[in-house]
Amino acid sequence: MSSKYTRTQQFFNFMQKIVFLHIVLFIMRSIYFILEKLVPKDKRIALFFLTEKVYFDNSKYLFEYMREKNDFNSILFTPYKSLYRELNIKFPGEVVYSWSLKGFFLFLRTKHVILSYGISAAAFKPYYLHENCKNIIYLGHGTPMKKMALQTPPWRKYAKHKQLQKYSYMAGCSPLEQIIHGAGFNIDMNDVWVSGLPRNDYLLQDINLSPSLLLANPFLDRKIILYAPTWREEGHKTHFFPFEDFDAKQLSNFLEKEDAYILVRGHKEDIKRKSLEKTHDFFSIERVIKADQDRFPDVYDLLPFVDILVTDYSSLWIDYLLLDRPIIYLPYDLEEYKQYKGFFIDFDENTPGAKSSTQKEFITHLQRYFEQTQTHAKWRKKIRDMYHTYQDANSCERVFQEIKKLN
Repeated sequence: MSSKYTRTQQFFNFMQKIVFLHIVLFIMRSIYFILEKLVPKDKRIALFFLTEKVYFDNSKYLFEYMREKNDFNSILFTPYKSLYRELNIKFPGEVVYSWSLKGFFLFLRTKHVILSYGISAAAFKPYYLHENCKNIIYLGHGTPMKKMALQTPPWRKYAKHKQLQKYSYMAGCSPLEQIIHGAGFNIDMNDVWVSGLPRNDYLLQDINLSPSLLLANPFLDRKIILYAPTWREEGHKTHFFPFEDFDAKQLSNFLEKEDAYILVRGHKEDIKRKSLEKTHDFFSIERVIKADQDRFPDVYDLLPFVDILVTDYSSLWIDYLLLDRPIIYLPYDLEEYKQYKGFFIDFDENTPGAKSSTQKEFITHLQRYFEQTQTHAKWRKKIRDMYHTYQDANSCERVFQEIKKLN
């Protein structure tokens, strides 16, 4: 007998899981509301809730900034034992393992929770972040041009919006982002701070080339192309080098001639779910190197070494604009992506760089940008000014001041 389920059975199994999750979240919401009301809050605690297995992104940069201040007792809070051990060596006494009695009581006493990842309320198990009991400050992990959360079909299906984590405040880079976040997360636009994102302070520092990263990866002193596509929640899997005329030898010869390397970085959700489309054997090319989180945990350490960014709809390019360097887009499935995700603004007009649909075009665009780095510089500036109200290294300070106001 076949073990495969029919489509009807798969649908009912899926719906059972959805209903079960909604029930669990309702129970957790009620329990935590009662517990939180019974425990007095300490407004001097700033709890950085790390939902990922890696210490990186906005939470990392803001924590390291705030720990030097005397206004808050900044604490890293992680459910991963290995990450807890790693961070406790670097920040002894400033890290708490969330699956512990100490972690439980610390959570209940905390008024300010800061996070970068966790759109679903289920991401914080065994805890529930109740917006009526805590200040939940979402730093985000992407400056969007595409639709977010409630504005996308996946979050409107099967009452999935009931799983959405509610935030008290969000950090953003511009008035445009206030609108996008307000619509996507059902939050008052006035509660979206136009502060800039903490991680971008690193890009804008005078010294942002990590010596240790260069020592571990000597090829970074050559011409570097970072290829970093977005995660496709629906539709077809990510297709790297989506060219019908893909030619490994031709691409290899070009990279040798330019003394350049392509670093291929799949989205962390693609890597986690093993949802990459296995097409061309591009890793057989000596100068094409895998650049996932195992090698480069924090992409912001890597970005200052990158001469050209290649992407599709990833929001990484919006932060990369701050470095004023060329960008190439590979929007091979734009129409499909528009259908299930969509954009708030026109893609073609607001993506300041070349669009490559064939390998021949791709190589031509790379060569042009290597030779004339200021190509499309005015276009980049126009879009950079639209997305980044502040273009300095003071975003951590602005977010810090906003959190201080909550006390």
